[in-house]
Amino acid sequence: MAVLQRSQEAVIAQATPISKPVGKISTLSATYTAYQYSKYGAPKTELTLRKDAPLIPLEPNQLRIKVHSAALNPADQKIMQDFGLAVTGRQPSAGKPFGMGFDVAGTVVETGANAHQFKVGDAVFAMAPYSNFGTFAEFVAIDEQFVALKPSNVTFEEAASIPYAALTSYQALHEHANLQAGERVLILGGSTSTGMAAIQLARAMGAHVIATARGCQDFLLVQSLGAEKAIDASKQSWVDAVNEHSVDVVYDCGVERKAWNRDAQTVLKKDSGRFVTINPMLQPRAAKFGAKCIGEIMVQRN
Repeated sequence: MAVLQRSQEAVIAQATPISKPVGKISTLSATYTAYQYSKYGAPKTELTLRKDAPLIPLEPNQLRIKVHSAALNPADQKIMQDFGLAVTGRQPSAGKPFGMGFDVAGTVVETGANAHQFKVGDAVFAMAPYSNFGTFAEFVAIDEQFVALKPSNVTFEEAASIPYAALTSYQALHEHANLQAGERVLILGGSTSTGMAAIQLARAMGAHVIATARGCQDFLLVQSLGAEKAIDASKQSWVDAVNEHSVDVVYDCGVERKAWNRDAQTVLKKDSGRFVTINPMLQPRAAKFGAKCIGEIMVQRN
């Protein structure tokens, strides 16, 4: 978990300039190894390791990346098992199987005809779009607009841990909740990947952070990440630890499915409070005091 903290700090601290493009290559094998599935369902039964996946020619703006590290997110399993059709608008098949995974860090081994921001050999990291994911593989092809250079002081493992979780929390706090400097945000699930990112992002935005965790180790973790107030949810309910109508934003990182209906409205400021979650919301109730339920969000390309 500390990996996400260090890697995010390093990305902020050191931005490597984009290198100049050079010639393109196409000397790869015709096939590669990848985890794929041909129908939606449980990963245990549907996900297979294919060693003869065909290497499809790049589109003009794509890069082919040799995968060094890929990160597993809850969304990977949820898309495969629960709501893949709603997210992608497509069905996998034996002829056109889906890959798995969004986050990746690796090395550019091939560039498309119109891809000019990177060169072969560049160390990069990326989040694949919903239209073309599949980073649990030997190679992945991604449009260069979704790719960034990996800072030299960040490992491939650290870089791969960043995109999905950090973008989710950035969009939740900045774009959906419109968190402002000086406001108070309550982060439910501060020790999750999205929660760790949210604590650091909220502090960088100038907000005051309250975060929940469960157990001593995670309690100390959220404190170390910058939470000004940490709540051990195994010992105390957060609604009892936070003053009524004192919080501007409540951000549920997928750990409190019923937070809005139960207690979030009690701690949110009347009329101006905002609630955002990455959990599917089941029959959200009308606001009691005027706080705004932004509801469930899912990360989009940025």
